[in-house]
Amino acid sequence: MSPALLLLAAMPSAPPAPVTDLKLPPGFTARLYADNAIAPDVYTMTIDDAGRVLVAGRGYVRVLVDDDGDGYADRAVDLIDGLKDGPMGLLAEGDSLYVVADGGLKRYRGYNGKDKLKGTPETLVALKTGGEHDVHAVRRGPDGWLYLLCGNGAGVRKETVTGDRSPVKEPIAGALLRISPDLASGGRKPPGIEVVADGFRNPYSFDFNLAGEPFTYDSDNERCVGLPWYEGCRFYHIVPGGNYGWRSPQLSQTWRKPPYFPDVVPPICDTGRGSPTGVACYRHTAFPERYRDGFFLADWTFGRIYHVPLKPAGSSYSGKHEVFAEATGTSGFAPTALAVHPKTGELFVSIGGRGTRGGVYRIGYDKADANPKPLPMAKRSLDFDAERAKEGLSDCLSDNAAKRRRALELIARWWDKVPWGPKLSDAVKPNLSHDDRLIRRASGRIGKLWFVDLGKVTDRQAKLTLALEQVTEEPDEALKNAVDILRTPTASPAHQVDAVRVVQLVFGDLTAKGANGTVWEGFTFRNEKNRKPTPELLTALRSALRTNDPNLDREVARTLAALGGAKAMVTALSTHLTTESLAKDDIHYLAALARIEGEEWALTDFRLVTRALLNLHAKSERDGDSRDRFWPVRVAEIASALGRVAPELGTTLVESPDFGRPEHVLFVQPLKLDPKTVARKFLTAAEKDKNYAWTPATVELLTALPQPQPQVQKLLRELWDRPGLEDTVTRLLAVQPDAIDRLKFVVGLKSLDPDLVGISAHALTLLPATAKTDIYVHAVKALRRFPDEKPNATVRTELVALLQKYSGEKIGADPKAWSAWVVKHDPATEKPLNASDGFDADAWGKRLAGVEWAKGDAARGRVAFTKATCAACHDGGSAVGPPLLGIAKRFGRDDLLTAILQPSKDVPPRYRPTRVVTTDDKAYTGIIVYEATDSVILQTGADTTVRIAGADIASKKPVEVSLMPTGLIDKLTDAEIADLLTYLATLGDPKMK
Repeated sequence: MSPALLLLAAMPSAPPAPVTDLKLPPGFTARLYADNAIAPDVYTMTIDDAGRVLVAGRGYVRVLVDDDGDGYADRAVDLIDGLKDGPMGLLAEGDSLYVVADGGLKRYRGYNGKDKLKGTPETLVALKTGGEHDVHAVRRGPDGWLYLLCGNGAGVRKETVTGDRSPVKEPIAGALLRISPDLASGGRKPPGIEVVADGFRNPYSFDFNLAGEPFTYDSDNERCVGLPWYEGCRFYHIVPGGNYGWRSPQLSQTWRKPPYFPDVVPPICDTGRGSPTGVACYRHTAFPERYRDGFFLADWTFGRIYHVPLKPAGSSYSGKHEVFAEATGTSGFAPTALAVHPKTGELFVSIGGRGTRGGVYRIGYDKADANPKPLPMAKRSLDFDAERAKEGLSDCLSDNAAKRRRALELIARWWDKVPWGPKLSDAVKPNLSHDDRLIRRASGRIGKLWFVDLGKVTDRQAKLTLALEQVTEEPDEALKNAVDILRTPTASPAHQVDAVRVVQLVFGDLTAKGANGTVWEGFTFRNEKNRKPTPELLTALRSALRTNDPNLDREVARTLAALGGAKAMVTALSTHLTTESLAKDDIHYLAALARIEGEEWALTDFRLVTRALLNLHAKSERDGDSRDRFWPVRVAEIASALGRVAPELGTTLVESPDFGRPEHVLFVQPLKLDPKTVARKFLTAAEKDKNYAWTPATVELLTALPQPQPQVQKLLRELWDRPGLEDTVTRLLAVQPDAIDRLKFVVGLKSLDPDLVGISAHALTLLPATAKTDIYVHAVKALRRFPDEKPNATVRTELVALLQKYSGEKIGADPKAWSAWVVKHDPATEKPLNASDGFDADAWGKRLAGVEWAKGDAARGRVAFTKATCAACHDGGSAVGPPLLGIAKRFGRDDLLTAILQPSKDVPPRYRPTRVVTTDDKAYTGIIVYEATDSVILQTGADTTVRIAGADIASKKPVEVSLMPTGLIDKLTDAEIADLLTYLATLGDPKMK
């Protein structure tokens, strides 16, 4: 931890500020418990049994201390030295502090909530930490085991499993682990590690309800918004052996199994876009009864806290999410963790993440009981008990579905100790056809065991349940059962969906190894070369293709596509492409059609496919879909494949009267359309529509037309004034520069894009050398912006060539040398080159000349560092300014003073802010810490962030103005300035601790 952070941790906080920017239900009040000064950029939080609040962020774990009992933390006590990561999981119990950081789950001994922990921690589980998709939350379960939640990047593999009764043996993607309670008693045995469930993407936290069942909140696959396999953020009940659909990194990158698959646990609710963080079950009496045993879920992206009241539904639960708390201002409410205070019942909320403002809020109910108390969680045990096992056999037939499921799970765990025979068969067999999917899966796992004699199974659902478990050991039998059900006219669509899934699993499940990272992840088989489809299978699939069940139609189409084609299926699939169909469904069927080869396409098929492609963009807007990064990529892949199976498609597309909208540029390369023909189509369409929405891609296509073309040049000059098009237009005009466009190239020199600066400089070099002052100023400033590094070599070469042409000098690429020469030969450049932000160079030059630098003191300089508010932006995890360790080794004193006094003179590329203008003409400037199609979060200062909805953004562009304000050291005395520079020189010195 830096000295600045140590100082902040010891300083008393300011008086509590009222919370006015958090909307809550009537009767609830939010108060600030700790501010950014002592709780910066909080990643996670926990509350120990004594009610002490612990927070963690990059490089620290600390206890927040309320000395005077006023409900506001006055100071913080740091607990751990030398952390490299920002911990994402904390658990304090007894004398142990469990921390998820620095390569796994660590256990520190000697915790008392007051003193710094000494000694080396023991590593309980070694996994990846520190990344956003690595290991996250840790909690103690009702069974005494430690539970550890892992994102899909944590590195959980089959080698992670050391417990021989693990519900999941070969985990895929993110997982919930549990670690044997030997650790709690200090046992020396290697801990038994089990994987409870897998198939998560990136759940950040979890909790147990009063019944002792775990729940989590998983993230969406946000870059796939608008695509058929997109699912929003999902609230899940975690059941042993359950799979939750995500398959990356082992089996795919972006495609996920849909929730209606029989081998997937469906969500309780889907909250849409967001970034799930904190999860807390409300097991307390302080809040009204409707909140008890319900779950609070935090969404970082949109600054919300949801509440989901739970109701028993079958063997699981149902519930609908509702907004409980929501940010209404621009102070940067980005919740990262939730915890219920064991004494007061208040909901504590930490904020931070990605360098944003940190802090802790506490939300209380105004009419809470005088003596609120926590509600006890049901105790559970994973140990074998013979008497309990006997009860379990009868519980398998209980009217209580949850009791049935748990009994079956217990039998599956202790399969070698449960009395087997007719009683076990009688207990398991009826559950194979139970209405509840989770009960069927639990019974199917038992039915898979060799010693369970189930006798002859005739029930259709029971056959499917067993077939799902037989696909590996008895694939032929599983496939036979599936085909029989697909060929049965009286079979329900739900049964046939399950049968289709069995077919997919028999062929090795979806996603061929070569399809990873493409649209074909969901339309190919992993073992497609090892088994060929029989005529009976293809006939059965065709007979199941109907138009009254969307899930069944979707999966039959997917399976036929993965099988590589089936006669007479093009028309059957293309008829799903209607004017009313959803854009997501069109993408699915277009992808399936692109895999159906070896058939002649009818004219009607061409027309339907052409219409679907041309209207995809408009349909997605009609449907209210967002479109993120992968939408155009996947549509382009589909178009390219369609062009291969139907070569005439490109011609049909271009000849359509509907062709020519800006979004149609997406099809030019995939379908190998003639660029000239397409460009003329766009020009014609634009002439008919004065509001034609030109995009950079459509503008760039105009280069395909013969040059020079006055009509095109005139259009380009008109488009230069449109926001977002100026850079592309400048690039095109620079191909054959004209003096009339000189100003545009000068503006190009101001860009933060080195490629555009180089192009603009080259264009100006080809024009007559006029108006030299502007060239001198902007070319020298551009040299300053792009340091002498290999990636910037080209732009620096072009800038030097430009300066050399205008000056006639042979100076190299040193911006200082050029500045000196330019000011000497053109005095008018001195002020714009050397003054910014109202900086008075002469006055500061005289003042600094009188500073007694040799008398500077580093200890006093730490105080001056805080007084000048430097720590707020350069330490504590903030993303606003660069770290200062070793700063005096990289900069001399004069350069360091220049950077402080003139912060906008040379802004490092990583810290260049972006200016966002909204549709109501408000402007915000800051560092982008999160960006998606539907939301942007800007860090606008040390303690401030702004969340802007994507629909509200009118323009977005990088700027050259630093977020660091001027005048930071104006209030310091000359002696304090000397102290500050002396202190900065010690940062990074190992002796300075």
